[in-house]
Amino acid sequence: MVPIPRAMRLLMWIVIAVSIPEGLSLYFGPSSWYTYIWGWGLTEMTARFTAGVYLSIAFGFLIGQRQSDWEKLKIPMAMLWSFALIALLAAAWGLAVPPPTGTVVHLERPFMWVWIFLYAVSIVGGIYYHIVYPRKFGAKPW
Repeated sequence: MVPIPRAMRLLMWIVIAVSIPEGLSLYFGPSSWYTYIWGWGLTEMTARFTAGVYLSIAFGFLIGQRQSDWEKLKIPMAMLWSFALIALLAAAWGLAVPPPTGTVVHLERPFMWVWIFLYAVSIVGGIYYHIVYPRKFGAKPW
């Protein structure tokens, strides 16, 4: 059995605390909110789809808070860091490639920098706790 360290639980609580309000805002909020809470253009459908990902990860971590074995958190942890990595790559693509192929990323939006920071932390923490940490206990990360 691989124990769940406090730092991993803290990362999970941070993700829960950010993902639930963000997911609910994207799902139920008016489209006029998107320019404040997201770094690039969203349609109502893509906002709701993104909200589903956020809420699914938060739900997985809420359930995971009751666990004591790392093995039971492999899937939500993989969802966290892979989603964050894909989102950051999409933002980098949008900055590197001009429209119409790329997406306009609005770095002037304050929440964009919050998301860049949170995604970077999620990637580093997620990969560490998904791949490196379990090996210390002889567990297979995949």
